Amino acid sequence: MDAKLDQLRARFSGIDIIVTSTVSDEGLDELKRYIAKGQTYCFLGSSGVGKSSLINKLLGEETIKTGDISRTTGRGKHTTTNREMYVLKGGGIVIDNPGMREVGMADAGPGVDAFFDEITALAAQCKFTDCTHTHEPGCAILAAVRSGDLDEERYTNYLSLKKETEYHEMNDTEKRDKDRQFGKFLKKAKKDLRNFGHKDY
Repeated sequence: MDAKLDQLRARFSGIDIIVTSTVSDEGLDELKRYIAKGQTYCFLGSSGVGKSSLINKLLGEETIKTGDISRTTGRGKHTTTNREMYVLKGGGIVIDNPGMREVGMADAGPGVDAFFDEITALAAQCKFTDCTHTHEPGCAILAAVRSGDLDEERYTNYLSLKKETEYHEMNDTEKRDKDRQFGKFLKKAKKDLRNFGHKDY
């Protein structure tokens, strides 16, 4: 747990991180102090990670229906289907959201660059102005990853978000073309796998 916390703090400096447990009640008092009277807070996360259970703990009663823990995934079963707002005794307001199965990025180009400001600064030092930061010689970002000056996971997240943002900024025709190209790629990949005798294809 300490190692994971260190990773989070290194990647998200300046953001408060509160470790909580609905089993041991660890961190609940700290979280309650964080929730100010008259302010509204949204609980976001994948289905079954415990958002509703955590809000129940903050409310001090089993107000929200929760599911049993799945033996296969180790997560709770999806139960929240609509957004619901709850007022805590201290006056803070929390919103329980349905679990997210997919997250999209829209109009986030400048935000990505601002969040990864150290990578943006490195990009200005690349040899080529159209550098994709994936394979080009003279790429300052790749050099920083290789030297250990830039966290590899943070670099990977940056590339993923940039690609997703670029996709959302495409017009419908460009998206259809890209999806068709990807479909052709998958078809060819499956054919190649069959030719190599892969039993699943």
